[in-house]
Amino acid sequence: MKRFYAMLLALIMIFTLCACGAASSAKQESAPAEPAAAMDMAYTMNTAGGFGMAEEAVEAEMRSESGGSDAPENNPEKIIYSADATLETTEFDAALSGVLALVEKYGGWVESSSINGANYYNISRGNSYNRSAYYVLRVPGDKFQTMMNSLSELGNVPYTHIYTENVTAQYYDTQARLTAYEAQEARLVEMMAIAETVEDIIAIEDKLTDIRYRIDSLQTSLNNWDRRVNYSTLSLSVEEVREYTPDEKKISYGQELWMAFTDAIEGVGEFFKNALVFIVSAIPALVIIAVLIIVLRPLLKKQGAKCKERREKKAEARLIKKCADGENDNCYESPVEENKE
Repeated sequence: MKRFYAMLLALIMIFTLCACGAASSAKQESAPAEPAAAMDMAYTMNTAGGFGMAEEAVEAEMRSESGGSDAPENNPEKIIYSADATLETTEFDAALSGVLALVEKYGGWVESSSINGANYYNISRGNSYNRSAYYVLRVPGDKFQTMMNSLSELGNVPYTHIYTENVTAQYYDTQARLTAYEAQEARLVEMMAIAETVEDIIAIEDKLTDIRYRIDSLQTSLNNWDRRVNYSTLSLSVEEVREYTPDEKKISYGQELWMAFTDAIEGVGEFFKNALVFIVSAIPALVIIAVLIIVLRPLLKKQGAKCKERREKKAEARLIKKCADGENDNCYESPVEENKE
């Protein structure tokens, strides 16, 4: 009988231990998974030499979210427009005012400008038409083409060149990478909250610094693309001319010959015009030179006569000395005649 009770007590103890083990297992399964995942990441950090496995997971997540280099279908294209243009005008000041008025009308701004006015030399010769200006304008992307078409209202536009740069794929790829890095930053912040050792805290802070640097770099790239997409760039050169450059498509061969002949005539006329201007501008200097010549000529002539007289006296003295020393056999001749010989 005692043996029966002993066996019954043993069975009860075995069932009790099994029930406790099952309850403990169920409790562990129902615990939150995030701290365990965070501790697994911390363990990976300590055992695998940094965030090696975590890095691979994040890179895989970025590739899956970006979907390669294709842009999301529901997002608009990101196209950067820019252009170079030349504007010829016979009314230089009015054209500059018109350019600024167009920029203000379409909601843009002047990024940089420079104006080259005619100098005194050109103005004095009637060449004040060679003034020029250069602008770098920023215009809203939706008003860019309208701005280009409006330039013909200010004068002749002999040259335009429009550039396009499609950055859609790069833009959305960068945006996906930014999202992935922000998610990684959030995980690292969670890990920082449960880190227990100084080594773990230092490692997490270093990784956070690197991730935040990458986030700032990607955000800067996105902001730069947004500015260039939202506001197109127009490099405009304004030139003052006497006549507009004719359209080559509308010029016949006879007109081309006539234009060459008239240009040659204008060149000859310009040469004589400049020559006459030079002579007129040189008259004051020529008058001063003539007055100096008239005033100084008698003095120079008198000074020359004195120099000649001194040379003759010196020559006569040398001849007399030679005769006295017996070095000259023609002493009977006059010293002046010998000097002349």
